[in-house]
Order: sequence, then C-alpha cells, then structure tokens
Amino acid sequence: MDQIDRQLLKLLHENARISIVELSQKVCLSRPSVKERIDKLAEQGIIKNFTILPSYQKMGHQISFFSEISNIKWPAPQIEAELQKYPNITEIHIVLGKSNYLVKASVKDTNEMKLLIAEWMTFSDVTSTMILETTLENRFIEE
Repeated sequence: MDQIDRQLLKLLHENARISIVELSQKVCLSRPSVKERIDKLAEQGIIKNFTILPSYQKMGHQISFFSEISNIKWPAPQIEAELQKYPNITEIHIVLGKSNYLVKASVKDTNEMKLLIAEWMTFSDVTSTMILETTLENRFIEE
C-alpha cells in the first residue's frame, strides 16, 4: 500500500459515495488506475465494505449503550448466535479482561433497554453503560 492507496482510503472513508471521476481528480490518476487500486484494496481485504454510518437517534432509537457480558452460562458459539438474533445490537466484540463480550446496542427508550438487558441476564452477568454523547466516531487511522 502506497501513499495514493492511503489517500484513496481516506477519501472513501469520508464519503463512500464519491465517484471514481472525483477520486481520480483528487489523487491525480486516471479513472481506470483508481478503479484498479480500489478493486485491489477490496480483494486484499483492506476495504471490507462500502457502507454508511446511520444516525440511530434520528431513526427513533434515543438510547445507545454498551453492555459487558461475562460469566456466560452457555458455550461461546451459542452465545454469539443468540446475540446476533437481537436487531438492536449494532456491534459484538470478543474481549479480554473481566468480560467476555462487549456489545453495543441502540433502543427507543429505557424500558426497551431494561427488557433487553433482562433477557441477556438469563445466560450471563451484564454490566451496562449508557452513552450520553459521542464525540468521536469511526475515525480513519492514518499511518
């Protein structure tokens, strides 16, 4: 990966809908060269997805929170399959430390949050932290 690849990644990270034409102008390369570089970055797994970052709050989910899930009572594959069934969960991370999993979820209200956590408590210990405000999200790491 060279400096142009890094520049392309940064531009795509800022706006995944940017056109090849605009990208080629910004990095001073031909459109076919830019397309080839993007395809290669995707093939190598450096680009995992071309996606959006939705505002769950504007979609009616007023509360986002993290839950640490520990002391699980089921085998790990079963826990992971169970957690993936909840449409409110936006992220699941296997972690080291006091917890086994760190889960991020968004819900409409505290009642929905309480019900969700109560369900998780049937198979694990749960410690949750409500997000008041996000001051940095999805930052692009430049080397």
